Amino acid sequence: MSQETGLVVDINDGGIATITISQPERKNALTKPMWGELARIADDLGGDSNLRCIVIRGGSGAGFGAGADIHEFVRERDGFEKARDYGMLHAEALQALRVCQHPVIAAIDGPCIGASFVLAAACDLRIAADNAKFAVPPMKLGATLGYPELQIMLDLLGEAALFEILLEGQVFDVERAREIGFIARHVPLDAFDAEITATAARIAAGAPITQRLHKKMINRLKEGGSIDAREFDEGYRAFDSADFKEGYTAFLEKRKAVFEGR
Repeated sequence: MSQETGLVVDINDGGIATITISQPERKNALTKPMWGELARIADDLGGDSNLRCIVIRGGSGAGFGAGADIHEFVRERDGFEKARDYGMLHAEALQALRVCQHPVIAAIDGPCIGASFVLAAACDLRIAADNAKFAVPPMKLGATLGYPELQIMLDLLGEAALFEILLEGQVFDVERAREIGFIARHVPLDAFDAEITATAARIAAGAPITQRLHKKMINRLKEGGSIDAREFDEGYRAFDSADFKEGYTAFLEKRKAVFEGR
């Protein structure tokens, strides 16, 4: 799916979907058509109740991504109107990932720069190889991020780290990325693929209703504002599910639970 736009989707038998960014000639930089297609893919995958987890990664050994494709800036972002249209499409793709019911992993190796960094920030879990490098340098282009992108990174990193990243524009490594809370962990490059596979499998093995509710509830808390009675009660709906009954029965019977997402 989506090979023409540089995005390839594969779904395995375990209910894990992998979205691979494949534009090696541009170091997996992201184009305007790719943002539109990513929004559509996230919506489609989010509607597939058979899925358990989504992984986003770079392909062809070109790293997670070099950011937005600067080669299309003259055509797509030169001037207020073009920049706003591009920004709204960008924000739509990021929001589609955030509201997608399935947990989303960003599997980061090599460069993770600019818009690719923001894409990773919109995912639920970020795991990096030790060769990963990070930066968000719009100050070197005279560009700005929009409010939606800034909000995602502010929620994740906090004010101090976000100002450091944006105002200095420096490249930093996995140790610093872990220190500021951008990545959950990092592993040696030769163990990276195995770690991503194992992580996705662990997530997929969990009760889907539990995984989806926790994602939804955490994102709702990040939005702020009061939680109404309906939202408050939603967290306890899992206890009505067949999966909950299967979970505690399997525990008592000392066997592995088989969850069906109902």
